[in-house]
Amino acid sequence: MNLVFNFKDELYWIHNFLPKELYKDMYTDIVKNRNKLKFKKASIYWKTFSEEVGDMSQTFNQDNSLKLDYLNKYHTFLKHQNFVNFLNFKFHSYICKYNYGNHLAWHTDSDQKLYAATFYFNKTWGESWGGELMFKSPKGSGFIPITGNSLVIVKAGLKHKVNANLKKTHPRFSIQTWVNN
Repeated sequence: MNLVFNFKDELYWIHNFLPKELYKDMYTDIVKNRNKLKFKKASIYWKTFSEEVGDMSQTFNQDNSLKLDYLNKYHTFLKHQNFVNFLNFKFHSYICKYNYGNHLAWHTDSDQKLYAATFYFNKTWGESWGGELMFKSPKGSGFIPITGNSLVIVKAGLKHKVNANLKKTHPRFSIQTWVNN
């Protein structure tokens, strides 16, 4: 687990977040079961243009009957990573699927969440396929590309968005986690 980028203590990008075998098992399970997971349109209200509502990501809630004990292991690593103190925090996670054209508009995650964490599954992701996390503030701006087995932690209040997936044949898979106390 290594910190690759820290933006003013508002955004952390961590590579090799999970041990290789756990990541491999999770990735294989998600890819193998992607058609069994009952993804639905995100129920979270994202501020966007009305014509874009159908382009929002799809989610699979952790409370579904399909066994996803990997989320418990993921939460343990999230709680004990060395970059943001999450020891006394609660997590609510779900798996996200961004099909072709899916995206999220600019937002700040500031409604009762202290942090948001996004874990990237995709081992292979082309530089021109979109799906990047963009961020901006008066202190600067930038983007985080899709890198398998990496985690991005965003502090509430930092404005960010997810660019549209531009690859028709490859959904973008991630775990989205809301962090509160």
